[in-house]
Amino acid sequence: MLKVLTSGFMVADIIAADLPKIADPGHLVFAPKGIKLTIGGHACNVSIDLIQLGLEKGSVGAAGAVGKDAFGAFIRSTLEEKGVLTYLTELNEVGTTKNIALVVKGEDRRFHVDLGASWYLDPEVVAKRVLELKPKVVYTASGICGKFDERLSDVLKAAKKVGSLTFVDMIEPYGKSWNYIVEHLEYADAFHCNDIELKNIFNKDSLEAALRAANEKVNGLTFITLGGKGAMAILKNGRGIKQKGFNVEVVDPTGAGDAFSAGVIYSLLERKSFETISKVTIEELKEILMFGQAAGAACVTGIGTTTSVTRENVASILNSQGNQVLDSTKVFEV
Repeated sequence: MLKVLTSGFMVADIIAADLPKIADPGHLVFAPKGIKLTIGGHACNVSIDLIQLGLEKGSVGAAGAVGKDAFGAFIRSTLEEKGVLTYLTELNEVGTTKNIALVVKGEDRRFHVDLGASWYLDPEVVAKRVLELKPKVVYTASGICGKFDERLSDVLKAAKKVGSLTFVDMIEPYGKSWNYIVEHLEYADAFHCNDIELKNIFNKDSLEAALRAANEKVNGLTFITLGGKGAMAILKNGRGIKQKGFNVEVVDPTGAGDAFSAGVIYSLLERKSFETISKVTIEELKEILMFGQAAGAACVTGIGTTTSVTRENVASILNSQGNQVLDSTKVFEV
């Protein structure tokens, strides 16, 4: 049985990390750690991260749209080499979604995206795949997927029909406002975004107000990442927790949020919490949040979205700092 099906945008990332600066007009900057072509996009990253964290090869699948080009072939071959089952729609009319990521040392990443094939991802195709495969968890990532974003509820309803846990993620949307996602959240057993995104989604000035709004809409657990400052998680009953982050050397922050989501999903599966999401306790939530954070922390220590997300790296981070992070957990009410 398929444990996880990821779906959404798939990207070929061209990454220059650890740059001393962005080049001035007419000048050049040398990339001290090279320029790499890596797989990207939430659906790809999360699926690979789950395998590297410990799920069996062949127990994770990824559904998305790519172009019939070298970048699409690269995405397919990379996923399959990692042991991910591929359910890809290949398009002749448009190329694979691409992203040029420039990462200046000590600064957040800068993305430059060609929408490509992901914009044409068909929600009906994904929904049919969900009904056919009946995975334990359906992970969806939207924001730059055209009709897939508009009809995300159809995919999530299909998942609920076959008893799958639904996990919803997103990025800054293209061609629509942030709040497009709100109508779909009633079908989300878990939802993840960062603090800035959450305030944009619910058009709130304060994080506290945005947390209350999210808790009213999300059907289950809400996870909020705070960058280097840690993360938060909220149960449907309004009880929440906040943890400090892990202290690691940041080489490339690209993919950290996806690694966090993969860590949370992996932890839910390991605990079989996906079967009783409504009964997750605060104590369980502390462990789930910490594992997600450790996966995100492992990600940023290497170049590329999935390179350093391994069970060994996560275990090392947990062994050295896990108790401190767990002890930092504070419980609150939204």
